[in-house]
Amino acid sequence: MPAVDPRTLPLHALEDALLRELGHLPQGWSARRKALEDAGTTPARRQTLDPLLLAARALEAAETNLPTELSGVRRGSVWEQDAISVTFDGWRRDQRVLVRALRPALRQDPVWLRRLQRSARAPLPAPLPHLLLHPGPWPFLELPLEGPSLSQLLPAEDHPDTRMIAAALEAGLTGLEALHHEGLVHGHVSPRHLIRRGDGFQLLWLDPVLARPGSPQDDLRDLGAAVSWLDPKEIDPVGDLARAMISDPPPSVDMARALLARTLSEALAERRHEITLRARDQARRDREQRLLESVARLGSALPPPEGSFCLRAGRDKVLVVAESRGGVIKGGPVAGVPARFMPRVWSAEQGLDPVASRALLRAWASRKTGDEQRRAQVQQSLGSQDQQARDLCRWLSCQARLRAVRMLLELGQRG
Repeated sequence: MPAVDPRTLPLHALEDALLRELGHLPQGWSARRKALEDAGTTPARRQTLDPLLLAARALEAAETNLPTELSGVRRGSVWEQDAISVTFDGWRRDQRVLVRALRPALRQDPVWLRRLQRSARAPLPAPLPHLLLHPGPWPFLELPLEGPSLSQLLPAEDHPDTRMIAAALEAGLTGLEALHHEGLVHGHVSPRHLIRRGDGFQLLWLDPVLARPGSPQDDLRDLGAAVSWLDPKEIDPVGDLARAMISDPPPSVDMARALLARTLSEALAERRHEITLRARDQARRDREQRLLESVARLGSALPPPEGSFCLRAGRDKVLVVAESRGGVIKGGPVAGVPARFMPRVWSAEQGLDPVASRALLRAWASRKTGDEQRRAQVQQSLGSQDQQARDLCRWLSCQARLRAVRMLLELGQRG
């Protein structure tokens, strides 16, 4: 049995406790209360089930005491609970809403009425649309929902959607970050609290009264359990991250977001490798061809810095010089400047020579092991500066990366 009063547990935790005790979960709180009473066949068993029976009776009382229609809102089933209130699914015409009402015994309590009023102005992880407080004999909060909750989405039967799982996890982290920044915790994170909207997911928080103090790690653990709902077969990498958060939650939201970014990077790299190996159909070949053309255009979009540069001066009087003239770069070891001949490193027509380019980059990286005084003199005589030489080396490094991407794309096309 849980260590706290079951009447204050989040609804999903209470339902899990009922499922463990009964082996099944009847529909409706009246049926669940009756099932608990029937299960108490011995005094010891009844004593064990009494806390759950009290919680079931409290929710049954909330259902039966609250009218089925409030200010034009048709009340549905219980959606959530905390120590002072019960939240119901509901509908206003064709709009799905949530109705948060005080428990029947607290309906006229001025202290908790003020808490319900403050809930409409509490700091929220994301702006909640049209959060309304209805006064009167049955005071309640009304929150229109823009889409289904995560618990209403069907998990994938074949291959889960990594982007959807990552979007749900990121939305949960964004909401928790806003709460934790205010010194608050969510306390009730479950699949019901992640709402699918047109632009992604949104984490709901209705300022619950918690039975025991929570922590950011508890929120992250509950978020991992909620998001793992979308990966029931445990085959998605982001789903694996969500399950890992259940047993070992990160210390902060920032750490969880960094883990998500790294997981997505690795997943995307692995996915791209699979696509490269299995790129057989013509449509994929066409897409790779367009990307290949874009990479080729990108390689010539930004011209290299022009000028002559001394990249290294060796102790043996040998200089490593690079000369950039518009669409051609030449460079290599020479005995002196001006040089009679230098090999071509790059040209707009033929592209990059990787061997000659690596030689220039290696010479620049190891320049301080040579004769720096002589290199500075030669650099000055050429009318250039080290910053210009550094820009040229960075430009060559970018060209090397573009060449590697182009070769991978060409390899995928041949495969």
